[in-house]
Amino acid sequence: MNRLRSLAIATTLALASLLALAGCKNTPTSQSLTDDDYVHNFKTVAFYREFDPDQLEQVLTRWEGPLRVALVGDVNDRTIAYAELHLADLAALSGLEVSLSPRDEANVVVIFSPEPFERALDTYRADYSGFFTSERAMKAVTAQMKTEATCYARVVTDEAGDVITGAMALIPTDEGRFVVRACIIEELTQAMGLFNDSDEIRPSIFNDSSPNMILSQHDRILLQMLYDPRLRPGMTWMQAEPIVRTIVSELRG
Repeated sequence: MNRLRSLAIATTLALASLLALAGCKNTPTSQSLTDDDYVHNFKTVAFYREFDPDQLEQVLTRWEGPLRVALVGDVNDRTIAYAELHLADLAALSGLEVSLSPRDEANVVVIFSPEPFERALDTYRADYSGFFTSERAMKAVTAQMKTEATCYARVVTDEAGDVITGAMALIPTDEGRFVVRACIIEELTQAMGLFNDSDEIRPSIFNDSSPNMILSQHDRILLQMLYDPRLRPGMTWMQAEPIVRTIVSELRG
């Protein structure tokens, strides 16, 4: 039986702030980061959780099988194009099969809706409720996310808690196409197993104060690192670190 994690992955987008930040000359580039920066950033996003108040170190968690993604709700041709482009990216970077799927065959459900936090509890309840252990938990998490996030995702794992077996993302369609695209990119990328956000990580979608709304080269390398076959689900940071350092050195040449 799958175990439902108490794990939310959220994005807060303030477009005016992002556009202003885009001109900041002090933002590091993917090339200017050192190998140690990549190692530190990987540890931050892969071994810690965004909504863990104690910020305890976790084990490496990722998918081990194909992602079959269903788009549900207020979906149009542009939304499908955004999703297909990003799923192709995720497949190339992870080495996994990642593709669109009918709802009844999907293990990833992406709900698109205006007022998504309200509609998740009624219109899309059948697609949404399965990612919670109880009605009370569903309402509490949804209320929290409504005040803290523009969009968010949850994942389901196996009993050991280190292999992801399902995911759900909730994305608003009443805040413009740029928000839709940014939410698709961040939520589906984080649902691959890079769960944390940090204001220290730049340039990256894993930083809600960063201007990045698409994957940076830095983000691409972090995802490649997570799915390197030398790493395994359930590894502690102590076990993973020497391997991670080797992988970074190889990927950056």
